[in-house]
Amino acid sequence: MHPLLERQQKLHSEASQLLQETVLPILKDFGEARIGGSYAFQLLNQPDIDIDLINTDLSKALYSELCKRFISLDGTSRFKTTDRVNFPHHHPGNRPTGYWLAPSIQYGQHTWNLDIWFQKPEWYTGKTNVYLDKMSNITEEQKILILSMKEEALAKNIYGVGKEFMSVDIYDGVLLENIQTLSDLHGYKSSNR
Repeated sequence: MHPLLERQQKLHSEASQLLQETVLPILKDFGEARIGGSYAFQLLNQPDIDIDLINTDLSKALYSELCKRFISLDGTSRFKTTDRVNFPHHHPGNRPTGYWLAPSIQYGQHTWNLDIWFQKPEWYTGKTNVYLDKMSNITEEQKILILSMKEEALAKNIYGVGKEFMSVDIYDGVLLENIQTLSDLHGYKSSNR
């Protein structure tokens, strides 16, 4: 098995255990959790899980209680949060309306960064799972290419929110345009702005 696929499998297994043992038991008390992103696509290359949490009765008090539950975990080493309900984004459309929380939890061999958007159903965009259908037919070669491009972008410090490339850029490039290199992806992004 390719080393990147093997690493992905190990990360996915550890993430699944963290979700089942710690995260989902908390989230079930606050709404319907929808796991997305690289975990859902089985394309993990770093310990990161994207979650949408949907609740019709969402309130700031409920959000505060959810934050408290994650902060009180023994494994929580860092915690970030933003209120994008009462303090909207400067650039709407880039991020959803909702409460964002990002606990970092020590679990297994890694520090897992959770990216949770707590939203009402009418705010839910489904963007964390937008590629789910396309990923159902992905080849092993495409998986390796996506993981390789993510690794290269991480090593060059050009991957992540606010940087040159995000996962969606790599997914679009590989799945829609058959792009094979970060250099080609840069050219593709530049020409489609």
